[in-house]
Amino acid sequence: MNKPTLAVAALLMAGLAHAEDAAPNADKRAVNVAVQRDGQRNQSAAAALSLPVGQHAWVQAGVGQSRSRDAASGNRYKPGQVSVGAGVAGKAWQASLNASQRRDGDALRQTDWAAAADWRPVGGVNVGVDAVKRHAKARGTLAASGAGVATPVEQRLRGHGVGVHGAVAVTPRLSVYGATMHNRYTTTTQTTSSNGGLLAGVPLLQQNRVTAINRDEAALDRSHQLGATYRVSEQVALNGEVMQDRLHDGGTLRSAQVKAAIHAGAGWTLTPGIGRSRGPQGGVNYGLLGASYAW
Repeated sequence: MNKPTLAVAALLMAGLAHAEDAAPNADKRAVNVAVQRDGQRNQSAAAALSLPVGQHAWVQAGVGQSRSRDAASGNRYKPGQVSVGAGVAGKAWQASLNASQRRDGDALRQTDWAAAADWRPVGGVNVGVDAVKRHAKARGTLAASGAGVATPVEQRLRGHGVGVHGAVAVTPRLSVYGATMHNRYTTTTQTTSSNGGLLAGVPLLQQNRVTAINRDEAALDRSHQLGATYRVSEQVALNGEVMQDRLHDGGTLRSAQVKAAIHAGAGWTLTPGIGRSRGPQGGVNYGLLGASYAW
């Protein structure tokens, strides 16, 4: 599940709403769906449902699946994801905890925990902190340097990270936001092979197939995000953002994208967008489409 896509869709949808005196969790009754695809045929689809509980809490759940291809080995991956979460909010603060698991048969099992807390010290200003934890295991093969038979190999990854984020309403129509995250990972690889060779087909450290479409699956040592949202009218808001990630196994991923949130009436908001990312595989264009329904 691509978290930034759903998060920004919700942000844009909230920017089109007017609920000054509503309950703190009034905007949590919503369904969000999003699909993405790039020029290398990587694609992802995600859906999330959130529901308020009482006047201050909410629960949420989501499902998703992505498809990608490793440029070095030629292997294809189709991990599916499920997630659950909950949160509580006051007039000037909110906190949430989410857990997600990504799995691709026996090839990949990845569990992520994410916690966030936000404060609004003054009107138009929001600041927050983030904490994440990841535990993942992948199975692949070790390609022998000679004509030997490929040996099974298992790779494990553990790590955690902390970050900060914030947003400022510069004018009634324009707001800017940013976020940064610092992660620390350790990896171990187990194999019974005594021959030299190259790792192939192990998806944990996946620099050969990382694009903006599947960046949530990658191990990122550093992540930086900067964006702005401009409300053109009561029905349309525009969003642009740039992201830069340092991959754990070397290299960087840089992305830039623009989106439009279009209030379609009866609680619906459509979010089309385009972008371009540049990573270890080179540059690639991508498109996305999101839809949100709030009631």
